[in-house]
Amino acid sequence: MGLFSKSVIHEFKVKGMGCGACERKITTALNSIKGVKKVNASSDESQVIVTSKGVEEGVLRGVIVDVGYTVE
Repeated sequence: MGLFSKSVIHEFKVKGMGCGACERKITTALNSIKGVKKVNASSDESQVIVTSKGVEEGVLRGVIVDVGYTVE
């Protein structure tokens, strides 16, 4: 992507995220990726929304799976 690429919002449905600790685990893991600007994980909605710049969706999906959750 170019130097002036725009931020992109990715929305994921996540199974297995049932509490605040799960939300924090996913948020911490995603925030460790260079280019991730904002993470909103909601166990109530089984949803993770990530705002990033220059990060491929597959990388974000892989991090969620790596910490123990299923992405639909």
